[in-house]
Amino acid sequence: MNKVQSALGGIVLAGVVGFTSVVPAAAAPAGEGASTGPSTTAVAAAPMAAKAPMAGKADRVKRLGKLTVKGQASLDAWFAGLGQYRQGKNPYAFDWSTDGCSKAPEKIPGGYDFTFPCHRHDFGYRNYKSLVGVSKFRSQHKKRIDAVFLQDMKQVCGRFFWADPLTPAARKKAKASCLKTADKYYATVRALG
Repeated sequence: MNKVQSALGGIVLAGVVGFTSVVPAAAAPAGEGASTGPSTTAVAAAPMAAKAPMAGKADRVKRLGKLTVKGQASLDAWFAGLGQYRQGKNPYAFDWSTDGCSKAPEKIPGGYDFTFPCHRHDFGYRNYKSLVGVSKFRSQHKKRIDAVFLQDMKQVCGRFFWADPLTPAARKKAKASCLKTADKYYATVRALG
């Protein structure tokens, strides 16, 4: 019986290790990759890896498009790319640097966190500006990337907290406040971004 319990414990541990390695962004310590100042910093220092040939511009723009559209598949692909970058792999040579939510708070009352929506927004802006130029970015990509930013923030506001310390009424109020903050951040990037 002890062998069975030991084997089951090993399987559970392997599952936990496997899950945290598949979702490195979710398993990252709080604050990792967030900048506290105005300078742009890399999310995490990527280890040096053997250089593979970089994808061509057309392939890079195509891949960037898949990482910056609405929908869960795009968000999942972006997180997978971030995980690869943190492991030293960046086959499309994307700019993964971020200044977080700039000067706006990333942590929202009620336990909500806009760190990754802000990071993905920076990712879209920086890479499109670099690949297609500022003018083409503004005319063809900015509005979509801003809409994805709003979608990502609203998804954060819709999260369910399994060990929620708030009462249902307080959670409803916190969620409404989160959604209002998301709308304000969206309005700001539409006007100034």
